[in-house]
Amino acid sequence: MIKENRILDYTKPVYVYKNLHKDCWSIKQNGLVVAYLDEVFLEKVEMVVSIKGRDRVINEQRKNVHAFLKGFIISVNNASKLFSYNPYKFGYFYDKITYEPIKTAYHVKLNSLAYYGDSYDR
Repeated sequence: MIKENRILDYTKPVYVYKNLHKDCWSIKQNGLVVAYLDEVFLEKVEMVVSIKGRDRVINEQRKNVHAFLKGFIISVNNASKLFSYNPYKFGYFYDKITYEPIKTAYHVKLNSLAYYGDSYDR
Protein backbone atom coordinates (compact mmCIF):
# COMPACT_ATOMS: atom_id res chain seq x y z
CA MET A 1 0.00 0.00 0.00
CA ILE A 2 1.38 3.40 -0.95
CA LYS A 3 1.25 5.79 1.98
CA GLU A 4 -1.17 8.70 1.84
CA ASN A 5 0.33 11.88 0.37
CA ARG A 6 3.37 9.97 -0.94
CA ILE A 7 4.31 9.36 -4.56
CA LEU A 8 6.33 6.42 -5.82
CA ASP A 9 8.45 7.41 -8.84
CA TYR A 10 9.13 4.24 -10.85
CA THR A 11 11.94 5.96 -12.78
CA LYS A 12 14.04 6.40 -9.62
CA PRO A 13 15.67 3.73 -7.43
CA VAL A 14 14.07 2.59 -4.18
CA TYR A 15 15.56 1.19 -1.01
CA VAL A 16 13.75 -1.89 0.33
CA TYR A 17 14.08 -3.50 3.75
CA LYS A 18 12.10 -6.04 5.77
CA ASN A 19 9.81 -4.27 8.24
CA LEU A 20 9.68 -6.66 11.17
CA HIS A 21 6.98 -4.69 13.01
CA LYS A 22 4.51 -4.69 10.10
CA ASP A 23 5.68 -8.04 8.60
CA CYS A 24 6.05 -6.58 5.13
CA TRP A 25 8.58 -4.77 2.95
CA SER A 26 9.15 -1.05 3.49
CA ILE A 27 9.90 0.97 0.36
CA LYS A 28 11.98 4.14 0.79
CA GLN A 29 12.54 6.78 -1.85
CA ASN A 30 14.07 10.23 -1.45
CA GLY A 31 14.64 9.46 2.26
CA LEU A 32 10.95 8.75 3.02
CA VAL A 33 8.98 5.52 3.37
CA VAL A 34 6.53 5.74 0.48
CA ALA A 35 4.95 2.27 0.66
CA TYR A 36 4.51 -0.96 2.59
CA LEU A 37 4.16 -4.00 0.33
CA ASP A 38 3.71 -7.74 0.85
CA GLU A 39 5.37 -8.49 -2.49
CA VAL A 40 7.95 -6.50 -4.45
CA PHE A 41 9.69 -7.12 -7.78
CA LEU A 42 12.96 -5.30 -8.41
CA GLU A 43 15.53 -5.09 -11.18
CA LYS A 44 19.16 -3.90 -11.31
CA VAL A 45 19.51 -4.64 -7.60
CA GLU A 46 22.43 -3.87 -5.33
CA MET A 47 22.57 -5.55 -1.91
CA VAL A 48 23.82 -3.09 0.73
CA VAL A 49 24.91 -3.80 4.32
CA SER A 50 26.08 -1.04 6.67
CA ILE A 51 29.10 -2.46 8.49
CA LYS A 52 28.64 -0.07 11.43
CA GLY A 53 24.94 -0.98 11.64
CA ARG A 54 25.73 -4.70 11.57
CA ASP A 55 28.37 -4.27 14.27
CA ARG A 56 25.78 -2.46 16.41
CA VAL A 57 23.33 -5.37 15.98
CA ILE A 58 25.96 -7.90 17.03
CA ASN A 59 27.24 -5.84 19.97
CA GLU A 60 23.82 -4.83 21.32
CA GLN A 61 22.00 -8.06 20.30
CA ARG A 62 19.20 -5.80 19.12
CA LYS A 63 17.75 -5.50 15.61
CA ASN A 64 17.97 -2.30 13.58
CA VAL A 65 17.66 -1.43 9.90
CA HIS A 66 21.16 -1.72 8.48
CA ALA A 67 20.73 -3.85 5.34
CA PHE A 68 18.62 -3.13 2.30
CA LEU A 69 18.19 -3.70 -1.41
CA LYS A 70 18.60 -0.80 -3.84
CA GLY A 71 16.88 -1.18 -7.18
CA PHE A 72 14.00 -0.26 -9.47
CA ILE A 73 10.45 -1.53 -8.96
CA ILE A 74 9.02 -3.51 -11.88
CA SER A 75 5.76 -5.41 -12.37
CA VAL A 76 7.06 -9.01 -12.49
CA ASN A 77 10.24 -11.04 -12.98
CA ASN A 78 11.52 -14.62 -13.02
CA ALA A 79 13.87 -14.60 -10.01
CA SER A 80 14.04 -18.16 -8.68
CA LYS A 81 17.09 -18.64 -6.41
CA LEU A 82 16.56 -18.18 -2.67
CA PHE A 83 18.71 -15.68 -0.79
CA SER A 84 18.86 -14.31 2.72
CA TYR A 85 20.67 -12.01 5.12
CA ASN A 86 21.53 -12.79 8.72
CA PRO A 87 23.92 -10.42 10.51
CA TYR A 88 24.89 -13.15 12.98
CA LYS A 89 26.06 -15.49 10.17
CA PHE A 90 27.63 -13.21 7.54
CA GLY A 91 28.18 -9.55 6.80
CA TYR A 92 26.52 -9.87 3.39
CA PHE A 93 23.47 -11.21 1.57
CA TYR A 94 23.98 -14.85 0.57
CA ASP A 95 22.56 -17.67 -1.55
CA LYS A 96 20.58 -19.97 0.77
CA ILE A 97 21.85 -23.13 -0.98
CA THR A 98 25.53 -22.39 -1.68
CA TYR A 99 26.09 -19.68 0.98
CA GLU A 100 27.99 -17.68 -1.64
CA PRO A 101 27.84 -13.90 -1.19
CA ILE A 102 25.49 -11.92 -3.44
CA LYS A 103 26.25 -8.26 -4.11
CA THR A 104 24.02 -7.61 -7.12
CA ALA A 105 21.16 -9.24 -9.03
CA TYR A 106 19.39 -8.52 -12.29
CA HIS A 107 16.08 -9.38 -10.66
CA VAL A 108 14.76 -9.85 -7.13
CA LYS A 109 11.35 -11.05 -5.95
CA LEU A 110 10.41 -10.38 -2.33
CA ASN A 111 7.39 -11.87 -0.58
CA SER A 112 7.50 -14.11 2.49
CA LEU A 113 10.79 -15.36 1.00
CA ALA A 114 13.48 -13.62 -1.05
CA TYR A 115 14.53 -14.76 -4.54
CA TYR A 116 17.13 -13.48 -6.97
CA GLY A 117 18.03 -13.99 -10.61
CA ASP A 118 21.53 -13.92 -12.03
CA SER A 119 24.09 -11.61 -10.46
CA TYR A 120 25.93 -8.99 -12.46
CA ASP A 121 28.98 -6.80 -11.99
CA ARG A 122 28.28 -3.10 -11.57
